Amino acid sequence: MHTNILDSRVRDAFSTWNRIDELDVKILESLSFLGPRNLALIAKHLEMPASSLGYRVRRMLSKSILFLHLNPYHTYMGLKKALTFVEASQGYEDVLLNCLKVNDFWLLLCRIYRPYEGCGGIWTIPEENTKDFEAFLQSLLDHGIASSVEINWSTCFEGVPVQSRWFNLEGKTWAFNWDEWIREVETIKGELPYTLVDPDDWPIKVDYADVLIIKELEKNGRASLTDISKAVGVSLNEIKYHFREHVSKRGLIEGYQIEIYRFPSLVSEYIFFKFEFDSYETMAKFALSLHDKPFPIFIGKVLNENAIITQVYLPRHEFRRFITALSCLVRRGLLKRYSYFIEDMFKVWRQTIPYNHFKNGRWIYDNDKQCEELRKILSNKG
Repeated sequence: MHTNILDSRVRDAFSTWNRIDELDVKILESLSFLGPRNLALIAKHLEMPASSLGYRVRRMLSKSILFLHLNPYHTYMGLKKALTFVEASQGYEDVLLNCLKVNDFWLLLCRIYRPYEGCGGIWTIPEENTKDFEAFLQSLLDHGIASSVEINWSTCFEGVPVQSRWFNLEGKTWAFNWDEWIREVETIKGELPYTLVDPDDWPIKVDYADVLIIKELEKNGRASLTDISKAVGVSLNEIKYHFREHVSKRGLIEGYQIEIYRFPSLVSEYIFFKFEFDSYETMAKFALSLHDKPFPIFIGKVLNENAIITQVYLPRHEFRRFITALSCLVRRGLLKRYSYFIEDMFKVWRQTIPYNHFKNGRWIYDNDKQCEELRKILSNKG
């Protein structure tokens, strides 16, 4: 009886969800591959009136099921990415969160649970300060605020494009064929994109104007250069030059993230996964199989490991089927092990690239200031 009630609630939630149709999905695909900044090009590609395209994009944006923003290629900005999970000492969960905010190079912070209560986050740390960041986290262990720390130094994240594969035309929502995915992991061939290859270096190819442009496009990938000029207080001519000659030509753009909420949030979960493999070949197969699926948001490769990290967004009733598919991959030798953390989607904080810490062509990582702010928080932790 309980199962039937639960199933009916899930069906009711989806029945009231503002679904998108086949044309919306084609638009989202085009936004993913052609970028969101030239709707006229996309309208031509889809052979539809520009006015109709604009209306549909505005409708999805206004309903807050679609967000468009730039994914910077942080590697060419001298920043090394880290997906970090910190277990809170019981009683100090909120103190831990406040301590983590002190290190202002984070892009995302959230509360997490399973297998413990704590915090997760994505940081972009200047390559020369990676040991300082590790020492910062160690200090939380030393002060008894944290019980354990897991740092996954990663390549830059690859945003997963929206594609029509697995879109159910009749139901006007995405379906999940896990058996098909398992077969694909076994047979798929190809090379990993450059974003998932361990870099040799983290050069700083940006100046301050570039950083200002990037942080505005992180907030709104469709922001006009005129709007950016007004927002950052730099002349339009200078903004145009830096966007054309630096941001676009120096490889500073990984892509444009087309973030679409495919399922109603109240019956879905954000989950961070780490997948580990026995070989580079099995890791590459797994990663390539994710590129046209509707559940991963981003993919990153853990540096110097045969391991992939990702964030997925799944309806809760599909989660157990996903775990069953992973168990099958483990038995077949296509996956060594996996672990995951569930994000509390009501306790999430985001911010752009730490532009205010970039001066005179380099990142300023102020250890002394961080230590002082930590002391203030810890002095009142009781």
